[in-house]
Amino acid sequence: MFGKATDLAKTHAFSALAFSIFGLMFAMRPATWLPTLILLVCAVAAIFSAAFRRKALAIASDNELRWIVAPFVTWFVVCWYVGLWHWGLAKYAFSENPFRIFLALGSLGLTVHASSKKSFIAGLLVASVCVVLNVFFGYLIHDEYFPRIRGTTNHPIHFGNFSALLLVMLVTAAALSAFASKSIRYCCLISASFAFIAMTASMTRSSFVVLICLVPVFFASVKDRLHRQIISIAVVGALLLCLSVLISPRLQEKLRINEAASDIQQVEISNYGNSIGARLSMWRSAWLIFTDNPLLGIGPARFDKKFAEMISAGDVPKTEIFNQPHNDILNAASTGGVLKLLAYLLLMFGPFVFFYKKYQANKNDLDKRMLPIMGMQVVVGFFLTGLTNSNFDLQIYSTTYAVLVCVLAQLILFEQRRTA
Repeated sequence: MFGKATDLAKTHAFSALAFSIFGLMFAMRPATWLPTLILLVCAVAAIFSAAFRRKALAIASDNELRWIVAPFVTWFVVCWYVGLWHWGLAKYAFSENPFRIFLALGSLGLTVHASSKKSFIAGLLVASVCVVLNVFFGYLIHDEYFPRIRGTTNHPIHFGNFSALLLVMLVTAAALSAFASKSIRYCCLISASFAFIAMTASMTRSSFVVLICLVPVFFASVKDRLHRQIISIAVVGALLLCLSVLISPRLQEKLRINEAASDIQQVEISNYGNSIGARLSMWRSAWLIFTDNPLLGIGPARFDKKFAEMISAGDVPKTEIFNQPHNDILNAASTGGVLKLLAYLLLMFGPFVFFYKKYQANKNDLDKRMLPIMGMQVVVGFFLTGLTNSNFDLQIYSTTYAVLVCVLAQLILFEQRRTA
């Protein structure tokens, strides 16, 4: 009985991981419970199973995967070294988020099947239904963020950012899944509209920046008929949206454009007690911390105290106190200096290079180019949202980024081996 359960888990663990990273994110809290559980099981298997350990190490040592493995390990080691340097053995030295990224490498030992790609796409489709249900229940049952919808992600910013990334990946699947049935591709396109509704309902301005990640879809070569139709729909939709925003004060209010203009006006009269003003104050504070501590920063879990001290001293404008500077680059620089900043840039650059190389090798292949483009979209999407949010200071972003990168890399390599 136990043996059968173990064999079943080994067979379907990767497909469950591929499905759950989006498929369960908007379905229940905590949003990443199943991916986290699978990563922990992989860690246990790596410790007690020599066969699993050998398989994971063999795949991780692959020459191509070094662009993913090395950045993940480097980020983990640097974050923990910085924590130990500043805190010794105190609890703040050991952040779980870098550890989650390191644990994700264990998923490289899982068995990929031909159906795993379908599981990933199915997860995207299920997520689109869940996000629109989150919007419905958010408006039906008001919470403290109303009318900004936060769903199962605990904050409207997270809900908006992940809905935007979901939208991007669904459009990509609809446009580039050339060998999928038309019904599936149309389902992806309709589902993308659900994700757009959710992204808009979150009222998160930075989420719209993620749509830049659709650019490769527009310029991908060898377009089939449906691909061209999707590009036309996207262009017309974008023009209609821009026109609607220009002529509709209500829509400007809904998208918080008027709020942004008001924030800028308040900043001009030295009032930083708003969303944009607070970020400007935090960013200046983080930069000053970095210039004062360029090598190893001030360590984790100290930004809020230092920020308060700088406000009291008049070094930065007065605003609400936050525990991180809402910018991944400045967060890495202020908490870990040049060492952690370089590790963060490697965490972005390495996986992007891997996916870009795979795209270049398959850009004219109608079937193989989709996953590398999705990989690049994930990396760029996280980087862009990290310009106004400290993503890797949060569990949901650390887990999702690491798992998405590993899952997409495994799917790409599986297709490569299957057709070799």
